[in-house]
Amino acid sequence: MTAVVRHACASAHAAERLRRAVAADTPDYVALAVEGPELVVRLRAASAASARATLEDLMACLAAAERTLATSPAA
Repeated sequence: MTAVVRHACASAHAAERLRRAVAADTPDYVALAVEGPELVVRLRAASAASARATLEDLMACLAAAERTLATSPAA
């Protein structure tokens, strides 16, 4: 199973900062890319349940990263 999730950000720079914030903890079967002002997540999983679990974990990490980046100066 393959899943693609697009997460809208304020700008391409914001999307790149978010990608960098979560990239180190992203497993090999998850690819992160920036397309304009969107962070694009592509993942491959053996089942829908596995894809869901991975996406739930990743979305929690993205939410935490967004909160952190919102309070830190732009780099």
